[in-house]
Amino acid sequence: MILWEEWGEAAFARSRAENKPILLHIGATWCHWCHVMDEGSYPHPIVTGLINERFVPVRVDTDQRPEVNERYNMGGWPTIAVLDAEGEVLVGRTYVPAQELAMLLASVSEPGQRWSIAPSTPEPAPEPAPGLDVVWQRVGKAYDRYHGGFGDFQKFPHVGVCEWLLDSRLLGVDDGGMLQKTLDGMAGGGLWDTEEGAFFRYSTQDDWSIPHYEKMLEDNARMIRLYRRAATAFAGAPSGAVWRARAEGAVRWAVATLWQDAAGAFGGSQDADEAYYAAPLAERRDPPRVDPTIYAGWNGLMVSALVGAAAAWGRPGLAGLARTVGEGLLGRMDADGRILRAPGGVSGLLVDQAEVAEGWLHLWQHTGDTRWRDAATLALTWAREHLVAPDGGAFDGPGGPGLLRHRRRPLQGNATYAEACWRLGALTGKREWLTTARAASDAALSEGEAWGFMAANAAAIAERLDRPAIVVKVWRGDTLLHALLADAHAGVLALALDAPEADRLGLQPGHAMACSLTACARPSGDLAEVRRSIQGLLG
Repeated sequence: MILWEEWGEAAFARSRAENKPILLHIGATWCHWCHVMDEGSYPHPIVTGLINERFVPVRVDTDQRPEVNERYNMGGWPTIAVLDAEGEVLVGRTYVPAQELAMLLASVSEPGQRWSIAPSTPEPAPEPAPGLDVVWQRVGKAYDRYHGGFGDFQKFPHVGVCEWLLDSRLLGVDDGGMLQKTLDGMAGGGLWDTEEGAFFRYSTQDDWSIPHYEKMLEDNARMIRLYRRAATAFAGAPSGAVWRARAEGAVRWAVATLWQDAAGAFGGSQDADEAYYAAPLAERRDPPRVDPTIYAGWNGLMVSALVGAAAAWGRPGLAGLARTVGEGLLGRMDADGRILRAPGGVSGLLVDQAEVAEGWLHLWQHTGDTRWRDAATLALTWAREHLVAPDGGAFDGPGGPGLLRHRRRPLQGNATYAEACWRLGALTGKREWLTTARAASDAALSEGEAWGFMAANAAAIAERLDRPAIVVKVWRGDTLLHALLADAHAGVLALALDAPEADRLGLQPGHAMACSLTACARPSGDLAEVRRSIQGLLG
Protein backbone atom coordinates (compact mmCIF):
# COMPACT_ATOMS: atom_id res chain seq x y z
CA MET A 1 0.00 0.00 0.00
CA ILE A 2 1.28 3.45 -0.90
CA LEU A 3 1.48 5.84 2.06
CA TRP A 4 0.13 8.96 0.40
CA GLU A 5 0.53 12.35 2.05
CA GLU A 6 -1.51 15.51 1.58
CA TRP A 7 -0.22 18.54 -0.29
CA GLY A 8 1.40 20.91 2.18
CA GLU A 9 4.56 22.20 3.74
CA ALA A 10 5.01 18.99 5.79
CA ALA A 11 5.49 16.91 2.62
CA PHE A 12 8.10 19.34 1.27
CA ALA A 13 9.89 19.41 4.63
CA ARG A 14 10.09 15.61 4.57
CA SER A 15 11.41 15.73 1.01
CA ARG A 16 14.22 18.02 2.11
CA ALA A 17 14.99 16.09 5.29
CA GLU A 18 15.10 12.66 3.63
CA ASN A 19 16.59 13.90 0.34
CA LYS A 20 13.79 12.26 -1.63
CA PRO A 21 11.87 13.66 -4.60
CA ILE A 22 8.12 14.12 -4.37
CA LEU A 23 5.82 11.98 -6.50
CA LEU A 24 2.75 14.13 -7.15
CA HIS A 25 -0.46 12.48 -8.31
CA ILE A 26 -3.32 14.76 -9.39
CA GLY A 27 -6.62 13.02 -9.99
CA ALA A 28 -10.37 13.33 -9.57
CA THR A 29 -13.16 11.14 -8.29
CA TRP A 30 -14.88 11.30 -11.71
CA CYS A 31 -11.73 10.51 -13.73
CA HIS A 32 -11.88 7.10 -15.48
CA TRP A 33 -8.13 6.75 -16.10
CA CYS A 34 -7.42 7.74 -12.51
CA HIS A 35 -9.41 4.69 -11.42
CA VAL A 36 -7.57 2.53 -13.94
CA MET A 37 -4.22 3.70 -12.57
CA ASP A 38 -5.31 3.15 -8.98
CA GLU A 39 -6.44 -0.37 -9.81
CA GLY A 40 -3.64 -1.39 -12.19
CA SER A 41 -0.48 0.73 -11.94
CA TYR A 42 -0.02 1.66 -8.30
CA PRO A 43 -0.80 -1.80 -6.79
CA HIS A 44 2.02 -3.43 -8.79
CA PRO A 45 4.55 -4.56 -6.14
CA ILE A 46 7.58 -3.04 -7.90
CA VAL A 47 5.79 0.31 -8.30
CA THR A 48 4.56 0.30 -4.70
CA GLY A 49 8.00 -0.60 -3.40
CA LEU A 50 9.77 2.10 -5.42
CA ILE A 51 7.33 4.80 -4.35
CA ASN A 52 7.43 3.99 -0.64
CA GLU A 53 11.22 3.56 -0.59
CA ARG A 54 12.44 6.40 -2.79
CA PHE A 55 9.71 9.08 -2.90
CA VAL A 56 7.50 11.27 -0.79
CA PRO A 57 4.14 10.44 -2.41
CA VAL A 58 1.60 13.27 -2.45
CA ARG A 59 -1.95 12.94 -3.70
CA VAL A 60 -4.08 15.90 -4.79
CA ASP A 61 -7.73 16.00 -5.88
CA THR A 62 -8.05 18.55 -8.68
CA ASP A 63 -11.50 19.61 -7.48
CA GLN A 64 -10.19 20.22 -3.96
CA ARG A 65 -7.04 22.07 -5.02
CA PRO A 66 -7.57 23.68 -8.43
CA GLU A 67 -4.66 26.08 -7.86
CA VAL A 68 -2.24 23.14 -7.47
CA ASN A 69 -3.66 21.50 -10.59
CA GLU A 70 -3.25 24.72 -12.59
CA ARG A 71 0.48 24.79 -11.91
CA TYR A 72 1.30 21.11 -12.27
CA ASN A 73 -1.20 19.53 -14.69
CA MET A 74 0.58 17.76 -17.54
CA GLY A 75 -2.31 17.90 -19.98
CA GLY A 76 -4.96 15.75 -18.36
CA TRP A 77 -5.86 13.46 -15.48
CA PRO A 78 -4.31 11.63 -13.86
CA THR A 79 -1.19 13.80 -13.81
CA ILE A 80 1.95 12.18 -12.42
CA ALA A 81 4.87 14.53 -11.78
CA VAL A 82 8.19 14.07 -10.01
CA LEU A 83 9.21 17.21 -8.11
CA ASP A 84 12.33 18.26 -6.27
CA ALA A 85 12.13 19.51 -2.70
CA GLU A 86 11.37 23.06 -3.90
CA GLY A 87 8.47 21.90 -6.04
CA GLU A 88 10.20 22.22 -9.42
CA VAL A 89 9.06 19.64 -12.00
CA LEU A 90 11.70 17.07 -12.91
CA VAL A 91 9.50 14.94 -15.16
CA GLY A 92 5.77 14.54 -15.72
CA ARG A 93 3.23 12.38 -17.54
CA THR A 94 -0.46 11.67 -17.66
CA TYR A 95 -1.73 8.06 -17.32
CA VAL A 96 1.17 5.57 -17.10
CA PRO A 97 0.74 1.75 -17.06
CA ALA A 98 2.53 -0.24 -14.38
CA GLN A 99 5.61 -1.41 -16.33
CA GLU A 100 6.30 2.04 -17.79
CA LEU A 101 5.72 3.67 -14.42
CA ALA A 102 8.20 1.35 -12.74
CA MET A 103 10.89 2.23 -15.28
CA LEU A 104 10.14 5.95 -14.98
CA LEU A 105 10.33 5.90 -11.18
CA ALA A 106 13.58 3.92 -11.19
CA SER A 107 15.19 6.26 -13.72
CA VAL A 108 14.63 9.40 -11.65
CA SER A 109 15.43 8.03 -8.20
CA GLU A 110 18.74 6.19 -8.31
CA PRO A 111 20.53 6.50 -4.94
CA GLY A 112 22.84 9.49 -4.97
CA GLN A 113 21.24 10.89 -8.12
CA ARG A 114 21.04 14.68 -8.33
CA TRP A 115 19.05 16.86 -10.66
CA SER A 116 19.90 20.33 -11.82
CA ILE A 117 17.19 22.36 -13.54
CA ALA A 118 16.48 26.00 -14.10
CA PRO A 119 14.19 27.25 -11.30
CA SER A 120 10.77 28.52 -12.21
CA THR A 121 10.24 32.25 -12.15
CA PRO A 122 7.43 34.42 -10.80
CA GLU A 123 4.56 35.41 -13.01
CA PRO A 124 5.61 38.25 -15.32
CA ALA A 125 3.92 41.61 -15.20
CA PRO A 126 0.59 41.78 -17.03
CA GLU A 127 0.80 42.15 -20.80
CA PRO A 128 -1.21 44.73 -22.72
CA ALA A 129 -4.71 43.35 -23.17
CA PRO A 130 -5.84 42.43 -26.68
CA GLY A 131 -8.72 44.53 -27.97
CA LEU A 132 -12.20 43.08 -27.80
CA ASP A 133 -12.24 43.02 -31.59
CA VAL A 134 -9.20 40.74 -31.50
CA VAL A 135 -10.96 38.35 -29.09
CA TRP A 136 -14.02 38.40 -31.37
CA GLN A 137 -11.85 37.48 -34.36
CA ARG A 138 -10.33 34.59 -32.42
CA VAL A 139 -13.78 33.32 -31.49
CA GLY A 140 -14.78 33.43 -35.16
CA LYS A 141 -11.60 31.62 -36.21
CA ALA A 142 -12.10 28.87 -33.61
CA TYR A 143 -15.76 28.37 -34.58
CA ASP A 144 -16.72 25.08 -36.23
CA ARG A 145 -19.18 26.11 -38.92
CA TYR A 146 -20.17 22.49 -39.61
CA HIS A 147 -21.08 21.30 -36.12
CA GLY A 148 -21.04 24.41 -33.96
CA GLY A 149 -18.78 24.86 -30.98
CA PHE A 150 -15.22 26.04 -30.76
CA GLY A 151 -11.87 24.32 -31.18
CA ASP A 152 -10.82 21.17 -33.01
CA PHE A 153 -11.40 17.47 -32.35
CA GLN A 154 -12.56 17.30 -28.72
CA LYS A 155 -15.41 19.72 -27.99
CA PHE A 156 -16.01 21.40 -24.66
CA PRO A 157 -19.08 23.59 -24.04
CA HIS A 158 -17.07 26.82 -23.56
CA VAL A 159 -19.98 28.46 -21.78
CA GLY A 160 -18.08 31.75 -21.41
CA VAL A 161 -17.87 32.09 -25.19
CA CYS A 162 -21.58 31.33 -25.58
CA GLU A 163 -22.53 33.81 -22.84
CA TRP A 164 -20.62 36.56 -24.65
CA LEU A 165 -22.29 35.67 -27.94
CA LEU A 166 -25.66 35.82 -26.20
CA ASP A 167 -24.85 39.21 -24.68
CA SER A 168 -23.82 40.44 -28.12
CA ARG A 169 -26.96 39.13 -29.81
CA LEU A 170 -29.09 40.98 -27.24
CA LEU A 171 -27.23 44.15 -28.19
CA GLY A 172 -28.03 43.57 -31.86
CA VAL A 173 -24.64 42.23 -32.97
CA ASP A 174 -24.77 39.70 -35.82
CA ASP A 175 -22.76 36.64 -34.77
CA GLY A 176 -23.21 34.79 -38.05
CA GLY A 177 -25.27 32.06 -36.41
CA MET A 178 -22.49 30.89 -34.09
CA LEU A 179 -24.62 30.91 -30.93
CA GLN A 180 -27.64 29.19 -32.47
CA LYS A 181 -25.66 26.38 -34.07
CA THR A 182 -23.55 25.78 -30.98
CA LEU A 183 -26.51 25.64 -28.60
CA ASP A 184 -28.38 23.34 -30.97
CA GLY A 185 -25.32 21.12 -31.41
CA MET A 186 -24.81 20.69 -27.68
CA ALA A 187 -28.51 20.23 -26.97
CA GLY A 188 -29.11 17.73 -29.75
CA GLY A 189 -25.88 15.71 -29.75
CA GLY A 190 -24.28 13.17 -27.48
CA LEU A 191 -23.23 15.80 -24.96
CA TRP A 192 -26.79 15.65 -23.61
CA ASP A 193 -27.90 12.50 -21.77
CA THR A 194 -31.29 11.89 -23.35
CA GLU A 195 -32.24 9.20 -20.81
CA GLU A 196 -31.33 10.69 -17.43
CA GLY A 197 -30.76 14.34 -18.26
CA ALA A 198 -27.77 16.65 -17.71
CA PHE A 199 -24.78 17.49 -19.84
CA PHE A 200 -21.66 15.34 -19.91
CA ARG A 201 -18.35 17.13 -19.43
CA TYR A 202 -17.19 17.14 -23.06
CA SER A 203 -17.41 15.38 -26.40
CA THR A 204 -14.53 13.28 -27.71
CA GLN A 205 -15.67 14.02 -31.29
CA ASP A 206 -16.06 17.36 -33.03
CA ASP A 207 -19.66 16.57 -34.04
CA TRP A 208 -20.74 16.22 -30.36
CA SER A 209 -21.57 12.56 -30.96
CA ILE A 210 -19.47 10.68 -28.38
CA PRO A 211 -19.26 12.15 -24.89
CA HIS A 212 -16.82 11.60 -22.08
CA TYR A 213 -19.32 10.43 -19.55
CA GLU A 214 -18.58 12.26 -16.30
CA LYS A 215 -21.15 14.84 -15.21
CA MET A 216 -20.09 17.85 -13.16
CA LEU A 217 -22.15 20.18 -10.98
CA GLU A 218 -19.97 23.10 -12.11
CA ASP A 219 -20.59 22.47 -15.82
CA ASN A 220 -24.31 21.85 -15.45
CA ALA A 221 -24.85 24.93 -13.29
CA ARG A 222 -23.26 27.05 -16.02
CA MET A 223 -25.27 25.30 -18.73
CA ILE A 224 -28.54 25.81 -16.83
CA ARG A 225 -27.89 29.54 -16.71
CA LEU A 226 -26.84 29.69 -20.37
CA TYR A 227 -29.77 27.72 -21.76
CA ARG A 228 -32.27 29.43 -19.46
CA ARG A 229 -31.09 32.86 -20.60
CA ALA A 230 -31.07 31.84 -24.27
CA ALA A 231 -34.53 30.29 -24.06
CA THR A 232 -35.87 33.44 -22.39
CA ALA A 233 -34.24 35.78 -24.90
CA PHE A 234 -35.46 33.81 -27.93
CA ALA A 235 -38.66 32.29 -26.58
CA GLY A 236 -40.36 32.54 -29.96
CA ALA A 237 -37.57 30.86 -31.91
CA PRO A 238 -37.95 27.19 -32.92
CA SER A 239 -35.09 26.15 -30.64
CA GLY A 240 -36.33 28.11 -27.62
CA ALA A 241 -38.50 25.28 -26.27
CA VAL A 242 -35.67 22.76 -26.64
CA TRP A 243 -33.22 25.05 -24.87
CA ARG A 244 -35.61 25.52 -21.97
CA ALA A 245 -36.19 21.76 -21.79
CA ARG A 246 -32.44 21.17 -21.54
CA ALA A 247 -32.11 23.66 -18.69
CA GLU A 248 -35.08 22.12 -16.87
CA GLY A 249 -33.69 18.63 -17.39
CA ALA A 250 -30.31 19.58 -15.96
CA VAL A 251 -32.02 21.01 -12.87
CA ARG A 252 -34.01 17.79 -12.39
CA TRP A 253 -30.86 15.69 -12.72
CA ALA A 254 -28.96 17.80 -10.20
CA VAL A 255 -31.77 17.58 -7.65
CA ALA A 256 -32.35 13.85 -8.20
CA THR A 257 -28.70 12.81 -8.38
CA LEU A 258 -26.37 15.27 -6.66
CA TRP A 259 -28.54 16.68 -3.87
CA GLN A 260 -27.16 15.85 -0.41
CA ASP A 261 -30.08 16.20 1.97
CA ALA A 262 -28.05 16.20 5.18
CA ALA A 263 -25.84 19.01 3.89
CA GLY A 264 -28.59 20.98 2.17
CA ALA A 265 -26.39 21.37 -0.92
CA PHE A 266 -25.26 19.62 -4.09
CA GLY A 267 -22.46 17.08 -4.40
CA GLY A 268 -19.67 17.68 -6.86
CA SER A 269 -19.97 15.16 -9.68
CA GLN A 270 -21.06 11.79 -11.02
CA ASP A 271 -18.45 9.35 -12.30
CA ALA A 272 -17.94 8.37 -15.92
CA ASP A 273 -19.13 4.82 -16.77
CA GLU A 274 -19.20 4.05 -20.47
CA ALA A 275 -20.87 0.64 -20.08
CA TYR A 276 -23.64 2.06 -17.91
CA TYR A 277 -24.57 4.84 -20.32
CA ALA A 278 -24.30 2.57 -23.37
CA ALA A 279 -27.04 0.31 -21.99
CA PRO A 280 -30.75 0.99 -22.59
CA LEU A 281 -32.38 2.76 -19.66
CA ALA A 282 -34.35 -0.34 -18.60
CA GLU A 283 -31.15 -2.40 -18.37
CA ARG A 284 -29.03 0.09 -16.41
CA ARG A 285 -27.96 -1.08 -12.98
CA ASP A 286 -25.78 0.47 -10.29
CA PRO A 287 -25.60 4.13 -11.36
CA PRO A 288 -22.14 5.68 -11.47
CA ARG A 289 -20.84 6.85 -8.10
CA VAL A 290 -21.66 10.37 -6.96
CA ASP A 291 -19.00 12.43 -5.21
CA PRO A 292 -20.89 13.88 -2.22
CA THR A 293 -18.27 16.57 -1.56
CA ILE A 294 -19.86 20.01 -1.26
CA TYR A 295 -17.74 22.51 -3.18
CA ALA A 296 -18.54 26.07 -2.18
CA GLY A 297 -18.00 27.82 -5.50
CA TRP A 298 -19.89 25.23 -7.53
CA ASN A 299 -22.86 25.49 -5.17
CA GLY A 300 -22.65 29.26 -5.53
CA LEU A 301 -22.99 28.81 -9.30
CA MET A 302 -26.02 26.60 -8.72
CA VAL A 303 -27.63 29.20 -6.48
CA SER A 304 -27.32 31.78 -9.27
CA ALA A 305 -28.73 29.32 -11.82
CA LEU A 306 -31.68 28.32 -9.62
CA VAL A 307 -32.65 31.91 -8.79
CA GLY A 308 -32.77 32.81 -12.49
CA ALA A 309 -34.73 29.66 -13.32
CA ALA A 310 -37.23 30.27 -10.50
CA ALA A 311 -38.03 33.72 -11.87
CA ALA A 312 -38.15 32.68 -15.53
CA TRP A 313 -40.28 29.57 -15.05
CA GLY A 314 -42.45 30.68 -12.14
CA ARG A 315 -41.07 27.97 -9.86
CA PRO A 316 -40.86 29.35 -6.30
CA GLY A 317 -39.63 25.96 -5.10
CA LEU A 318 -36.37 26.48 -6.99
CA ALA A 319 -35.88 29.81 -5.22
CA GLY A 320 -36.47 28.03 -1.92
CA LEU A 321 -33.87 25.44 -2.86
CA ALA A 322 -31.43 28.23 -3.71
CA ARG A 323 -32.03 29.83 -0.32
CA THR A 324 -31.33 26.51 1.41
CA VAL A 325 -28.01 26.21 -0.39
CA GLY A 326 -27.22 29.85 0.30
CA GLU A 327 -27.85 29.35 4.02
CA GLY A 328 -25.43 26.44 4.08
CA LEU A 329 -22.78 28.49 2.32
CA LEU A 330 -23.02 31.13 5.05
CA GLY A 331 -21.56 28.50 7.36
CA ARG A 332 -18.56 28.14 5.04
CA MET A 333 -17.43 31.74 5.59
CA ASP A 334 -15.40 32.78 8.62
CA ALA A 335 -15.83 36.07 10.48
CA ASP A 336 -13.30 37.79 8.19
CA GLY A 337 -15.05 36.75 4.97
CA ARG A 338 -12.81 33.87 3.90
CA ILE A 339 -14.71 30.95 2.34
CA LEU A 340 -13.86 27.26 2.85
CA ARG A 341 -13.84 25.44 -0.47
CA ALA A 342 -14.71 21.97 0.86
CA PRO A 343 -14.76 20.35 4.31
CA GLY A 344 -11.22 19.91 5.57
CA GLY A 345 -9.80 21.73 2.55
CA VAL A 346 -8.33 25.05 1.54
CA SER A 347 -9.90 28.45 2.20
CA GLY A 348 -9.69 31.75 0.39
CA LEU A 349 -9.50 30.71 -3.27
CA LEU A 350 -10.51 33.51 -5.62
CA VAL A 351 -13.06 31.45 -7.55
CA ASP A 352 -14.89 30.43 -4.37
CA GLN A 353 -15.00 33.99 -3.02
CA ALA A 354 -16.44 35.23 -6.32
CA GLU A 355 -18.84 32.40 -7.21
CA VAL A 356 -20.38 32.22 -3.74
CA ALA A 357 -20.72 36.01 -3.59
CA GLU A 358 -22.47 35.92 -6.98
CA GLY A 359 -24.96 33.39 -5.65
CA TRP A 360 -25.69 35.51 -2.58
CA LEU A 361 -26.14 38.62 -4.72
CA HIS A 362 -28.70 36.80 -6.87
CA LEU A 363 -30.54 35.84 -3.70
CA TRP A 364 -30.53 39.48 -2.58
CA GLN A 365 -31.93 40.54 -5.95
CA HIS A 366 -34.72 37.96 -5.67
CA THR A 367 -35.66 38.30 -1.99
CA GLY A 368 -34.65 41.82 -0.98
CA ASP A 369 -33.05 40.34 2.15
CA THR A 370 -29.98 42.51 2.76
CA ARG A 371 -28.10 39.87 4.72
CA TRP A 372 -27.28 38.25 1.37
CA ARG A 373 -25.83 41.58 0.21
CA ASP A 374 -23.83 41.89 3.42
CA ALA A 375 -22.45 38.35 3.13
CA ALA A 376 -21.42 38.91 -0.49
CA THR A 377 -19.78 42.22 0.41
CA LEU A 378 -17.77 40.56 3.17
CA ALA A 379 -16.57 37.77 0.84
CA LEU A 380 -15.55 40.15 -1.92
CA THR A 381 -13.91 42.52 0.56
CA TRP A 382 -11.76 39.70 1.94
CA ALA A 383 -10.62 38.91 -1.60
CA ARG A 384 -9.86 42.57 -2.27
CA GLU A 385 -7.79 42.86 0.90
CA HIS A 386 -5.90 39.57 0.64
CA LEU A 387 -5.78 38.54 -3.03
CA VAL A 388 -5.68 41.72 -5.11
CA ALA A 389 -2.18 42.48 -6.44
CA PRO A 390 -0.63 45.95 -6.02
CA ASP A 391 -0.45 46.40 -9.79
CA GLY A 392 -3.98 45.19 -10.48
CA GLY A 393 -5.93 41.99 -10.71
CA ALA A 394 -6.41 39.26 -8.13
CA PHE A 395 -4.29 36.21 -7.29
CA ASP A 396 -5.91 32.79 -7.40
CA GLY A 397 -5.24 32.03 -3.74
CA PRO A 398 -3.16 32.71 -0.67
CA GLY A 399 -0.06 30.90 -1.98
CA GLY A 400 1.81 27.99 -0.42
CA PRO A 401 4.69 25.56 -0.98
CA GLY A 402 6.12 24.45 -4.31
CA LEU A 403 5.09 26.47 -7.32
CA LEU A 404 2.30 28.04 -5.28
CA ARG A 405 4.98 30.46 -4.07
CA HIS A 406 4.58 32.07 -7.51
CA ARG A 407 1.14 33.63 -7.16
CA ARG A 408 -0.87 33.91 -10.36
CA ARG A 409 -3.64 36.14 -11.69
CA PRO A 410 -5.77 33.67 -13.68
CA LEU A 411 -7.99 34.85 -16.48
CA GLN A 412 -11.04 32.84 -15.48
CA GLY A 413 -10.79 33.70 -11.78
CA ASN A 414 -10.35 37.40 -12.44
CA ALA A 415 -13.22 37.47 -14.92
CA THR A 416 -15.47 35.80 -12.33
CA TYR A 417 -14.32 38.17 -9.60
CA ALA A 418 -14.87 41.15 -11.91
CA GLU A 419 -18.44 40.03 -12.62
CA ALA A 420 -19.25 39.69 -8.90
CA CYS A 421 -17.74 43.11 -8.11
CA TRP A 422 -19.61 44.66 -11.07
CA ARG A 423 -22.90 43.21 -9.80
CA LEU A 424 -22.28 44.50 -6.27
CA GLY A 425 -21.24 47.93 -7.54
CA ALA A 426 -24.21 48.24 -9.87
CA LEU A 427 -26.75 47.12 -7.26
CA THR A 428 -25.38 49.30 -4.44
CA GLY A 429 -24.27 52.29 -6.51
CA LYS A 430 -20.83 52.12 -4.90
CA ARG A 431 -18.33 53.07 -7.55
CA GLU A 432 -15.35 51.58 -5.70
CA TRP A 433 -16.64 48.12 -6.55
CA LEU A 434 -16.88 49.06 -10.21
CA THR A 435 -13.26 50.25 -10.00
CA THR A 436 -12.25 46.90 -8.48
CA ALA A 437 -14.20 45.12 -11.21
CA ARG A 438 -12.40 47.11 -13.90
CA ALA A 439 -8.96 46.23 -12.48
CA ALA A 440 -9.86 42.53 -12.36
CA SER A 441 -11.30 42.68 -15.88
CA ASP A 442 -8.12 44.32 -17.19
CA ALA A 443 -6.00 41.66 -15.47
CA ALA A 444 -8.12 38.91 -17.02
CA LEU A 445 -7.81 40.38 -20.51
CA SER A 446 -4.06 40.78 -20.07
CA GLU A 447 -3.95 36.97 -20.15
CA GLY A 448 -5.88 36.96 -23.41
CA GLU A 449 -2.89 36.19 -25.63
CA ALA A 450 -2.40 32.87 -23.86
CA TRP A 451 -6.11 31.96 -23.77
CA GLY A 452 -7.10 32.85 -27.32
CA PHE A 453 -10.84 32.50 -27.96
CA MET A 454 -11.36 31.33 -24.38
CA ALA A 455 -10.78 34.92 -23.25
CA ALA A 456 -14.38 35.58 -24.31
CA ASN A 457 -15.78 35.66 -20.77
CA ALA A 458 -13.16 38.29 -19.85
CA ALA A 459 -14.27 40.25 -22.90
CA ALA A 460 -17.90 39.91 -21.81
CA ILE A 461 -17.36 41.55 -18.43
CA ALA A 462 -15.13 44.22 -20.00
CA GLU A 463 -17.97 45.11 -22.37
CA ARG A 464 -20.43 45.18 -19.49
CA LEU A 465 -18.24 47.64 -17.62
CA ASP A 466 -18.16 49.89 -20.70
CA ARG A 467 -21.95 50.24 -20.69
CA PRO A 468 -24.25 51.80 -18.11
CA ALA A 469 -25.65 49.24 -15.67
CA ILE A 470 -29.39 49.57 -15.10
CA VAL A 471 -30.98 48.53 -11.80
CA VAL A 472 -34.75 48.09 -11.81
CA LYS A 473 -36.15 48.41 -8.28
CA VAL A 474 -39.34 46.55 -7.46
CA TRP A 475 -41.37 45.68 -4.37
CA ARG A 476 -40.33 42.34 -2.89
CA GLY A 477 -42.55 39.45 -4.00
CA ASP A 478 -44.18 41.45 -6.79
CA THR A 479 -45.04 39.56 -9.99
CA LEU A 480 -43.35 42.37 -11.93
CA LEU A 481 -40.12 41.47 -10.13
CA HIS A 482 -40.09 37.94 -11.53
CA ALA A 483 -40.58 39.14 -15.09
CA LEU A 484 -37.68 41.57 -14.75
CA LEU A 485 -35.42 39.06 -12.99
CA ALA A 486 -36.01 36.64 -15.87
CA ASP A 487 -34.90 39.12 -18.53
CA ALA A 488 -31.72 37.97 -20.20
CA HIS A 489 -30.00 41.32 -20.84
CA ALA A 490 -26.67 41.14 -19.02
CA GLY A 491 -26.52 44.84 -18.16
CA VAL A 492 -29.97 45.05 -16.53
CA LEU A 493 -30.43 43.91 -12.94
CA ALA A 494 -33.73 43.68 -11.07
CA LEU A 495 -33.62 44.24 -7.30
CA ALA A 496 -36.33 43.45 -4.78
CA LEU A 497 -36.93 46.07 -2.08
CA ASP A 498 -38.50 45.59 1.32
CA ALA A 499 -41.43 47.83 2.21
CA PRO A 500 -39.47 50.50 4.15
CA GLU A 501 -36.96 50.96 1.34
CA ALA A 502 -39.70 51.04 -1.29
CA ASP A 503 -41.60 53.63 0.75
CA ARG A 504 -38.46 55.72 1.10
CA LEU A 505 -38.15 55.85 -2.67
CA GLY A 506 -41.86 56.57 -3.11
CA LEU A 507 -42.32 53.29 -4.99
CA GLN A 508 -45.85 51.86 -4.88
CA PRO A 509 -46.73 48.14 -4.87
CA GLY A 510 -46.95 46.82 -8.41
CA HIS A 511 -44.58 49.47 -9.76
CA ALA A 512 -40.93 49.35 -10.83
CA MET A 513 -38.34 52.09 -11.25
CA ALA A 514 -35.34 51.77 -13.57
CA CYS A 515 -32.18 53.61 -12.50
CA SER A 516 -28.65 54.10 -13.74
CA LEU A 517 -25.88 55.40 -11.50
CA THR A 518 -26.87 58.96 -12.39
CA ALA A 519 -30.60 59.00 -13.19
CA CYS A 520 -33.91 57.22 -12.60
CA ALA A 521 -36.89 56.86 -14.89
CA ARG A 522 -40.47 57.47 -13.77
CA PRO A 523 -41.93 54.49 -11.83
CA SER A 524 -44.50 52.45 -13.72
CA GLY A 525 -46.67 49.43 -13.19
CA ASP A 526 -46.65 48.55 -16.88
CA LEU A 527 -43.94 46.07 -17.87
CA ALA A 528 -43.71 47.37 -21.44
CA GLU A 529 -43.25 50.93 -20.20
CA VAL A 530 -40.57 49.82 -17.70
CA ARG A 531 -38.70 48.12 -20.52
CA ARG A 532 -38.92 51.26 -22.64
CA SER A 533 -37.45 53.19 -19.72
CA ILE A 534 -34.61 50.67 -19.52
CA GLN A 535 -33.83 51.12 -23.19
CA GLY A 536 -33.85 54.88 -22.76
CA LEU A 537 -31.35 54.68 -19.90
CA LEU A 538 -29.17 52.29 -21.88
CA GLY A 539 -29.04 54.92 -24.60
